[in-house]
Amino acid sequence: MTETRLIHIEQMMAELIRIVGNTNAAVEELRSEVAELRSEVAELRSRVDLLAEGQQRIEARLDRLEKDIKEIREDQKALFEIVGEHEVAIRVLRRRPV
Repeated sequence: MTETRLIHIEQMMAELIRIVGNTNAAVEELRSEVAELRSEVAELRSRVDLLAEGQQRIEARLDRLEKDIKEIREDQKALFEIVGEHEVAIRVLRRRPV
């Protein structure tokens, strides 16, 4: 091979080594970012789990409230029957300002 050709091959090798070095640096940076993203995803999953637990507690409380409201309505109906609709209507009318 001629000297110029060897120099050209050496330059190409040097360029390839530089490109590989840059590529390796980029890969390491991406690995670091992926690791950070995995950590953030794990934290988000933890938060979602906490929110799901809170939602379950809220739903349980809502169920209890709905049950309580149903019982109150049943009690109100019973009182309405005892006192009589007419008597209740008279008392409501008495309380209204004229």
